[in-house]
Amino acid sequence: MKQLKVIVLLIVALVFFLKHTEAQQVIADARPDTNVIRIGDQVNLRLSLQLPQNYKFEWPFFGDTLSKALEIVKKSKIDTTRLQNGLLNINQVLTLQVFDSGYYVIPPVRFNYSAAGSSSQDFVETEPHLLNVFSVAVDTTQAIRGIKGPIEAPYTFAELLPWILLILGLALGTGLVLYFLNQRKKNRPVFAPRPKVKLPPHEIALNALEELKNEKLWQKGLVKDYYTRLTDILREYIEVRFNIRAIELTTWEILESFRNSTISKADKNLLRDILELADLVKFAKALPIPSENDKSMTDAVGFVNNTTIKKSPDSVENQPEKKETELTVA
Repeated sequence: MKQLKVIVLLIVALVFFLKHTEAQQVIADARPDTNVIRIGDQVNLRLSLQLPQNYKFEWPFFGDTLSKALEIVKKSKIDTTRLQNGLLNINQVLTLQVFDSGYYVIPPVRFNYSAAGSSSQDFVETEPHLLNVFSVAVDTTQAIRGIKGPIEAPYTFAELLPWILLILGLALGTGLVLYFLNQRKKNRPVFAPRPKVKLPPHEIALNALEELKNEKLWQKGLVKDYYTRLTDILREYIEVRFNIRAIELTTWEILESFRNSTISKADKNLLRDILELADLVKFAKALPIPSENDKSMTDAVGFVNNTTIKKSPDSVENQPEKKETELTVA
């Protein structure tokens, strides 16, 4: 019988020891940075919970107040730190404020937790603290003075910035309206288009000829379209380069216009061969052989290159090109 009592006592002592050891592993603490403040001042309450890393716990939710008189004006983020001894340390700071004098109890904060592998829940609480809130002493021997008005603080740049932007915006808007009215009064476009870079006539013609060559019209059986495009390119070039209304003239009239021209006889012959063959294709339904089609393109490129205005090496750069007016329409 005595042995049974000894065994029961040992079991109870072991359970108490294990429970006491577990309680020592879970530590909760609440510590204000001061216990005495004036009305309206703030005090920081630092909360901390230490427990094994494999324990589950519930961090309490805080609203706007900790008690009826203690208001929570700010809550920091919950900070978690893993310690080297296998413990977890959790911290949060609550900023409290009181607007009445007296003694106030900072109530205990409860943390629920459960051990690893355990379905039961336990809790631990912090110690309460007494907070003394005192009012500002008033000297009753002095005469009562009037309430001071608000002190004017200097304006900051952040406060002035919206007004500065508003003034600049109004000035810009007024300037745009005046500019618009002035342009409209002078019958000018409000926003003038950016002038396009104008290529010289020989570059325009050579680019068009290269594009026509790459389209391979006569190879596709479109011989008439090929020669129509070819002669149109040459007529436009002649009209701009030599100031001859070549687009409206016949082949004979164009050739007559070059009678007294300074270009070489060989270049005149190139132009004659191209235009006369094109007329046979367009009006007599002639069908040139492939070599003649290639030769017409080669002759057209040669005519443009040979009749391009050559600038002397010592000429002034970007000097305006003078039009040659020595040719006249017959």
